[in-house]
Amino acid sequence: MSLNQYKELYDSSMKAVILKKYGSADNFEWAEIPLPAVSKGQIRIQTKAISFNPVDYQIRKGLSESKMVTSNILGRDLSGIVDEVHSDVNEFKKGDEVYCYVCDLGSSGSYAEYVTVPAEIVALKPASLSHEQAAAIPVAGITAAITLSKTRADKSKSVFVAGGAGGVGSFVIMLAKWLKIQNLFTTAGNEISRSYLINNFQLNPDQIINYNQEDFVKLALERNGGNFDIAIDLVGGKMLAACCELLCVDGNLASVTESPTPGDFDILFHKNASFHSVGANAYSLANKTQWKIYQQVLNHLSKLIDKKLVTLPPVNIVGEFSVTSVRKAHQLLEAGLVQGKLVMSCHH
Repeated sequence: MSLNQYKELYDSSMKAVILKKYGSADNFEWAEIPLPAVSKGQIRIQTKAISFNPVDYQIRKGLSESKMVTSNILGRDLSGIVDEVHSDVNEFKKGDEVYCYVCDLGSSGSYAEYVTVPAEIVALKPASLSHEQAAAIPVAGITAAITLSKTRADKSKSVFVAGGAGGVGSFVIMLAKWLKIQNLFTTAGNEISRSYLINNFQLNPDQIINYNQEDFVKLALERNGGNFDIAIDLVGGKMLAACCELLCVDGNLASVTESPTPGDFDILFHKNASFHSVGANAYSLANKTQWKIYQQVLNHLSKLIDKKLVTLPPVNIVGEFSVTSVRKAHQLLEAGLVQGKLVMSCHH
């Protein structure tokens, strides 16, 4: 084999972190795999930063989300540089700095050096951000924006957020503040989360409810001066039940975790309240025209960020692109030890 043939063989492969089988974070390993081809309507992105979401470890463990996943390379967020563009794509060119929510539409998940995706789901990265900051946005930012839209949030409404210190919660609070919502309350179970919310979003300590207190529902109602127009569940379980209790007549409840129990649905029914399930992945299962929502929301967020109309949550970098960084991020997320977003740098 000639030197050029060797080079061609080398250049047509890439590194990725693959999941050998469902279960422990120890099941991740390095792999050298073929570079993904660029088909009609697609672009290929060289990843520069990848972020992690709770859905990642849920898929790794083989939970319900894993049923729709077609690749053993996980990961849904990325920021990077356009490496190749199909001839029928006009809105991007090689060298563009972009970010996207890969969902299940990519050649694989984002734990890879290169990912091919439909152009409809990609947006230009906010110019004012690093790749690490941008990679933290897609899943959490899109989910938060959809949540506030579905619940018809505006400055006249009172809003309760269960789980404000997490990835999605941080963006819900960030966007709620941009909407000038004054009656905004959220939960924290420890001093680290409480300090995170006060220091990063200038929340008043009274706006933060300790959910470990037995009477936290009563406390939230007292501080708000009554029931809430909107309740947003980002935790599930007892917090989703508490959201149903906290909601007012004709209120709106959104959950990114699960459906209310039959008993909780009874509470909602008697309040004429509406329940909205929020899964950013849903639009990827629809027809191509609906994929555009990802790009539209990211373009909107880019404008808010570049105009400095919102304060972004901080990013925690777990390390360089490696199996070790992926395992560490999964363990931290699963243990509930994360405020904001975890990101991995990729300096290829």
